[in-house]
Amino acid sequence: MQVNSDVLVIGSGIAGLMAALAARDAGASVTIVSKGAGSYAISSGCVDLLGYVDTQPVEDPWSNLAHLPDNHPYRLLGQQSIEEALAFFCACTQSQSLPYSTARTSDGKSCNSLLPTVLGTLKPSYLLPATLDASKLFSAKKVLICGCEGLRDMSPKLCRDQLLTHSLLEKIAFETFLLPQPFAHLHRSISALDLARFVNTKEGESWLATSLGRFAKAYDCILLPPILGTKKTTELVVRLEAMLGPLLELLSIPPGVGGISLQEALLREASQKGIRLMENVQLETCEMNATQCLWLKGAGPSGPRFGAKSFVLATGGVLGGGLLVDSDRVQETVFHLPCKAPRGLARTGAHVFSRHPIQSVGIAVDSMLRPVDQGNCVLENVFLAGRILEGYDHAHEKCGHGVAIATGWRAGRLAAEASRAGE
Repeated sequence: MQVNSDVLVIGSGIAGLMAALAARDAGASVTIVSKGAGSYAISSGCVDLLGYVDTQPVEDPWSNLAHLPDNHPYRLLGQQSIEEALAFFCACTQSQSLPYSTARTSDGKSCNSLLPTVLGTLKPSYLLPATLDASKLFSAKKVLICGCEGLRDMSPKLCRDQLLTHSLLEKIAFETFLLPQPFAHLHRSISALDLARFVNTKEGESWLATSLGRFAKAYDCILLPPILGTKKTTELVVRLEAMLGPLLELLSIPPGVGGISLQEALLREASQKGIRLMENVQLETCEMNATQCLWLKGAGPSGPRFGAKSFVLATGGVLGGGLLVDSDRVQETVFHLPCKAPRGLARTGAHVFSRHPIQSVGIAVDSMLRPVDQGNCVLENVFLAGRILEGYDHAHEKCGHGVAIATGWRAGRLAAEASRAGE
């Protein structure tokens, strides 16, 4: 089978889907091939733009971009490109009834929010869905923290005790409550995803409203695990808050309810835009001339061939399978692009929570996100996006989704331009 398109995107994580949507928006025909589903299932769904610089939390990510290394993806793109990418992302999610917004300082500038987690820690993040408006917590005087019977991932008392250690929250009166178990004869522990899907039903919404009805508007804010639905969450929150008062979801451990909601929204948008998605595809071989990729082939004797005028590589890092690590080297798995990486103990830091060099390993690119080797462009019609790029540590800097969106959008636009230039 031969599949042809103007742009072929490899990977369906956030970077890949943003690249596909941007290329389609620019008029290109687009096919996405993916081996897996990306990192959505371990994501909260919020967009971290830049949470830390040199281990210090930042309120204004924009003013701190200049403090990043020269090869950081943000430095390669520039602030205007990042802003355009985030605006495009917000337009895509808004069209799928999943609006995102950001907090504002007193003088009206956009800034990071500090989001509470089920462990009682506070995490900086930038773009947030409706269920994660942390201002509800910081303006409150009396707060109820809710868990649920059978949900082992959330201890309201543990959360309360840790939240009280933060100076910003020490004057708040916290109380705790366990929601009743809504499922009968379930032979396993329930997850937040189970509850979120249940709350999207009429029965589930009624269960939550009835369970919290005794506390209706008795608290300035009610903190919940991420159970306020996986779709149409804005409308759901509006209905429930009219009865109960302000509700705020806590960030939790996987499965990532917010990440799965984001994935479904972006996939719906891609489908409606006419983007073709082919899943469970393991790419095996590629044909190239001196400076161009011509086509890629799926695994097996009868594996499909994918031809395109330009390509976007968004296969992720080590976790996503875009980079393969062994004792001697780190290898990019599709085009076998050059990747410089430390060896042995030099790959890790001295402490568990310190910066680890292996986290910043990736493929070097030029200002057009094309792969380079010793400063020279390797493939002129291949553009890279997301975790495959070198120069940043998404875990340490809290910038994973921000880099994915910004580089995905830019790579998609550049790929569309390249496909037109080749006509």
